[in-house]
Amino acid sequence: MFGHYGRNKALKQYFERAVRVYQESQFLQYMEQLKNINSEAAQYVTDAGIERWARAYSPRKRYKLMSTNIAEAMNNAIKECKELPITGVIDYIRVVIQSWFHDRRTAALKLTTQLTTAVDVAIGVKDEKARYMWIYPITFYTFLVKDENLDGNVDLTARTLERNVQ
Repeated sequence: MFGHYGRNKALKQYFERAVRVYQESQFLQYMEQLKNINSEAAQYVTDAGIERWARAYSPRKRYKLMSTNIAEAMNNAIKECKELPITGVIDYIRVVIQSWFHDRRTAALKLTTQLTTAVDVAIGVKDEKARYMWIYPITFYTFLVKDENLDGNVDLTARTLERNVQ
C-alpha cells in the first residue's frame, strides 16, 4: 500500500496504529488522521474490508476475548467476581483458566490431522477443485493444466502459470 501512496512516515504510522488498537474510538481517531494525510489511501484500506485487518473490527476473538495481552484477558474474564473474597477470586480464576485449557484440548483432540481446522478445510476445497482438472506432463517440472475455467502451462520451478489463449 505504501509504495503506491508514497513513502510517508506519518501515513504508515497512523495505519499501523489503526491496525493494532482494540477500541473502535481509537481506531476511528487514527483513521481520521489517515484521511487528513491521504484520503485516497484511507479509502483504499477501507475498501479492502476493515474487518480483515483491524483488530477493533475483527470477527475473531482469542479465548472469547479481544486481547492477546494476558493481563487484559484476565481482567475481562474476572470482571464479575472482583467483589468476592480473595479465595473466591482465585477459585474463579482457576475455573476460567481450566475451562480455557479444556476447550483447547478438546478441540485439538477432535483434529484428524496436524493442521488446524481452517487450513484443513482450505486444503479440502482445493483438493475438490483439483479432482476435476486434467494434467498433462510437458517436462519434469512443467505441466499443461486444463479444467472448465483454466487452460495453461504450470512451471513448478518458477512457480508460474502461463495461461493459454483460447
